[in-house]
Amino acid sequence: MAAPAFLLAAGFGTRLRPLTHDRPKPLVPLCGLPLLDQAVAWLGQQGFGSAVVNAHHLPGHIQAWADAHDFPLEVSVETPKILGTGGGLRHARKLLADRFVVVNGDVLSDVDLGALLDRLPPDGGAVMALRDGGPQYGIVAADATDTVVDLVGLARAEPQGAVDRSRHFTGIHALDQTVLARIPEGEACIVRTAYSQLVPERRVRSLPHDGTWVDLGNPQLYLDANRAALAGELPLALDPFPLAAFAARGEQRWGARDALAIHPSARLVGPVWLGPGVVVHADAVLGPGVVVGAGAEVGAGTRVRDAVVWDGARVGPEERLQAAIVHDSGVLEGLESSARW
Repeated sequence: MAAPAFLLAAGFGTRLRPLTHDRPKPLVPLCGLPLLDQAVAWLGQQGFGSAVVNAHHLPGHIQAWADAHDFPLEVSVETPKILGTGGGLRHARKLLADRFVVVNGDVLSDVDLGALLDRLPPDGGAVMALRDGGPQYGIVAADATDTVVDLVGLARAEPQGAVDRSRHFTGIHALDQTVLARIPEGEACIVRTAYSQLVPERRVRSLPHDGTWVDLGNPQLYLDANRAALAGELPLALDPFPLAAFAARGEQRWGARDALAIHPSARLVGPVWLGPGVVVHADAVLGPGVVVGAGAEVGAGTRVRDAVVWDGARVGPEERLQAAIVHDSGVLEGLESSARW
């Protein structure tokens, strides 16, 4: 059955390096769970029953994640070159429904995907979810009919009524198969190709979105998102706390400390989140604001605060880590506390 959703997961995650050297950006963990798990939970909550996910950077990781998931997923591998936001869709067109949504696998949002589909022009076209934001994202302007009339300066249409120039494209959109015919074969950007053709025809509509939209584009934003999720300040489609082996926030507790190999002298200061198989040695102190992924180990006498330790990572004895990320290939330190949610 053709899928009604397309998950973008092929990118190199350049801005998030070095975290993405060893795993694709959509699989980096947020409170111990891959970002793509949040995307799939969001799709399920909005009534979508399957999805296509594209892959290029470390595609075996994406395939393994999809194979282990209960949600019906089809992986579209782009090889030998990455195909971009347009080329990837054209490459996977036979797997997609007549009308479908496109979601970035590394962005957290609560856009109403059903409303996107409902706004599709009856004669073929697209709908872009737009939100307030700075000019660094590029302004996508819409008129009083919610039709896009200025596509970051690439294409324009004659407006009807007042024009709102305060919003940018979230990367979340809906379109139909007729749009894919406007995308050339090979590597292509959907905005610079199909949408630039459709805007002058007034066949790109917009959906204003003022809810959650979080771009985990660089290590600082990634650490901030984990802090916000720990504090309960970041709405998530999939609540990570009931899935923890042990977690604490305020007076709330999830799981059981005794289920983990945590030395009696170790201290856990909430908010904290620990995955299955975590080992914490004597006199270690974790928290506040600490995530420790499944199978990770924290050495004796170590102090970890305001940090994320990835699954399977090892932190040696007597370490002092603050505002840090312990990832697959090392430790990223020197980050700041600038949570914004």
